[in-house]
Amino acid sequence: MKRSLSYLAVVLATASVLSACNSNSNDDDSDGDTGATSAGAWKAPVDDCDDPDAATKKISGTLKVGWSAALSGPLAGAVGAVLQGMKDRFAIENEAGGVSGVKLDVVTRDDAFDPAKAKANIGQLIQSDKVDVLDVFGSGQLDAVADDQNAACVPLLFAQSGVPTFRDVKNFPWTTQYLPSADVEGAFGVELLKQKYPNGAKVALAINQTESGKGLADGYKKALQGTNFTIVKEASLADPAAAATTLSASGAQVVINAAVTSDCPALSTAIGRTGWKPETFIQPSNCVDGKTLYAPAGAAADGQLVPVWLKNPASPLYANDAAVQDYLAKLKKLNNPAPTNSYTVNGWVIGDMMIDVFKKAAASSSGLSHAGILEAARVQEYQPPMFIDGIKWRMAPNAPLGILAFRTFQWNAAEQQFKPSGDVIDISGKYLTK
Repeated sequence: MKRSLSYLAVVLATASVLSACNSNSNDDDSDGDTGATSAGAWKAPVDDCDDPDAATKKISGTLKVGWSAALSGPLAGAVGAVLQGMKDRFAIENEAGGVSGVKLDVVTRDDAFDPAKAKANIGQLIQSDKVDVLDVFGSGQLDAVADDQNAACVPLLFAQSGVPTFRDVKNFPWTTQYLPSADVEGAFGVELLKQKYPNGAKVALAINQTESGKGLADGYKKALQGTNFTIVKEASLADPAAAATTLSASGAQVVINAAVTSDCPALSTAIGRTGWKPETFIQPSNCVDGKTLYAPAGAAADGQLVPVWLKNPASPLYANDAAVQDYLAKLKKLNNPAPTNSYTVNGWVIGDMMIDVFKKAAASSSGLSHAGILEAARVQEYQPPMFIDGIKWRMAPNAPLGILAFRTFQWNAAEQQFKPSGDVIDISGKYLTK
């Protein structure tokens, strides 16, 4: 059953994330035989587990979430902020008594963003640390661990990855992912363009040559089929300066950056040096941190658009938002060093979503067990307080997508902040049946 994927470059996704967006243009995220979508109707395939009894055993005392993560190397700072945000969310829940009296803990092992080390770490987390839930940063890491993790029937929740392969519920039933699929992001982007250009426009694509960038580009290409938009030029991001020169000569009104995080400021700066200012510049959803990804590009990044699903606690837009105020008050109490950091927010939200799953599992007939946790995750519908209002997390076995709506934000270089550009666009109707 092993699926061999390329080792993917990191993607620090919106409000966080360190993982590849997608690796396949055929983002078929459904399997017609995976069961009903109503809560409690989907059952974990425990008979296929190495140890079926362990999969159904009720968790007591402490529930351990094990992470294989880049705790060393250039990604360590961002990863550390994500993990601290999650630990803080767990700390708040533990202070309130835990989940049905079960306390929550986070166990970490360093993989230095190396898939081979991640594979070894997951084995140790399962066998030695006896964790109940797993998580990883990176699609290459997920590829390395998914077979072993599924055989062990330890649920891996909200992987910082968006690879279509692992949305195949039939072959990878014990794995769920957090990042948007390429098809979903592409469909959103095209809906946005239709609003701005009802008669169509010329589009240029900048493409990172990893599977991540190619996957996002293919998601856009698929969504653009049958529209009045024409792709007039594609350029590799292997050399941002060369890409900028190629794109600037294309005559395109729209530039779409199918990129990993490091490409976002690089392409902005390179295009700025050409003196060209495209009418519309859409960055990928993984490029959401204004301080590190937009501010360094100066005026060249002004007006760029990015799809977002998380509230930014540093934005004046949410100064009076009750959920943001509650979040900031709790992190202040816990002495979190960077509460407004987008990576911290991401970690908090992942922890919050896990807690929702754990509570639903505890209240289910399968109880707080590995099987119960998986069953709750597969049909989870939840509005995390730190999600933008009107954007829900929506999972179903035949559409395991999670994020199906975004709100566009536009970078204002003079004010050094993002400002909303339009309302939430929900494209769930394309994927979910009523």
